Amino acid sequence: MTLTLSSLVYALIICCMFYIVSKRSRKYLLALASIFFVFNLNRMAFVYVLVTSILCWAAGAFIYYFKRKKRTRVAKWLCNISVIFFAASLLVLKYLPVYYPEYLESETVLKYLIMPAGFSFYVFQAISYVIDVKRGSTAGVKNPVNIILYLAFFPKFVSGPIVRYTDFKSQIVSVRRTRFQEPERWKNALYYALFGCFMKLVIADRLVQYVDRLFDGYQNYGSILLIMGSLLYTIQIYCDFAGYSYVAMGIANLFGVTLTENFKQPYMSRNITEFWRRWHMSLSRWFMDYIYIPLGGNRKGLGRKILNTMIVFFVCGMWHGAGKNFIVWGLLHGLFSAIDVIAREKKWTILRSGITGQLLAFCEASFAWIFFKASSLQSAVRYIVAMFTNGLQIGEFSQQLELLELTSPETTIIPLLILSIIVLDIIAYKKNHHIPELVAQLPQGRRYLCFYVLFMLVLILGIYGPDIGIRPIYMEF
Repeated sequence: MTLTLSSLVYALIICCMFYIVSKRSRKYLLALASIFFVFNLNRMAFVYVLVTSILCWAAGAFIYYFKRKKRTRVAKWLCNISVIFFAASLLVLKYLPVYYPEYLESETVLKYLIMPAGFSFYVFQAISYVIDVKRGSTAGVKNPVNIILYLAFFPKFVSGPIVRYTDFKSQIVSVRRTRFQEPERWKNALYYALFGCFMKLVIADRLVQYVDRLFDGYQNYGSILLIMGSLLYTIQIYCDFAGYSYVAMGIANLFGVTLTENFKQPYMSRNITEFWRRWHMSLSRWFMDYIYIPLGGNRKGLGRKILNTMIVFFVCGMWHGAGKNFIVWGLLHGLFSAIDVIAREKKWTILRSGITGQLLAFCEASFAWIFFKASSLQSAVRYIVAMFTNGLQIGEFSQQLELLELTSPETTIIPLLILSIIVLDIIAYKKNHHIPELVAQLPQGRRYLCFYVLFMLVLILGIYGPDIGIRPIYMEF
């Protein structure tokens, strides 16, 4: 869901209805609420998600039917055709507007080929479903409502996480057993949503204006501020995406649905391989299960393992965006991961463990984010060149802060907020639990104090636009 006032009110209304209707009707209510949410979000997204759901359901049903009839070759061909169709539709919708914009201005049907919100996420879910049916990991679904709910469940619709049907089907069943009087679940839901709002509205949305000015006007700033810009974006995108994911997990918990965790203190990682086990975890697992392992994984020697890793990150870059800068971002992570593979083989432990490994992994991720943030490959290269050639310009630092419109008290608030998220991540990393879970386990007095502090921070320091917050970054992908 989007982090807007109307969306949060909508979720609370659906939550009230959820506990009023009969238990058998709950999944139908959630499916209808999800479809209505998508319709209200974007009419084209509503059409696409319905069409994708029906095609996904039909493909799964036919594949399952032919597998039961021992006609595995037909089932395999149906699976391949379905995967190619879904993948091709994603490529067309993502790349056509960028490389062939003239079609969008024509009077043909091609002008409607604009990728709606959430498409990248639920198409990957559709692909995983038909592959899992072909593999025998799950049975073909008889009721299409289950697939509609699986693809369009509104807390995760906009920016994931990417859920497997093998995991989600148990959640569909569990909503019938969800009881209102489950205080632990309500506590987790509250603190996940509140902490997510803190990360998104207080930190990420506060940083976005300064990051945008630095990246758009890099020629006007010295090296110190440009380096700071890349570091601020590193924090911004984490708080934006992880904050959204926490809110999605909290809202889903209102209905007794447990979503796949998507982030686990990624910047605490000791190497880039661990980083990708902690960053956008649902996407990483998707690439592992449906691309990396089918390519041979690490079973065919070091060279093939590195090649497979590069292929995975090349596809990852393509998935994130149509620009060449996203391809370079993906290939950079592929290169960093390949170096880490070699370091592990050679037992160069200093490069992938301890504080040295953490700093190296953070710097690698932060450097690659420049290509992710920049509007084009040329802009990213120019920004990096400016980082090293614009000079320190220490004497003009105060004037540059004024140009950046970064004035007091923001110069105090921002460092304190960044320090707070670093400390909280260190605590969560050492405890091996998410902060919302740790808060929910505190004694009542401490828990109420944490609630009050978080709530007041969101209320007072949150950055509010017409719809509460700025669009989540990953809503664009």
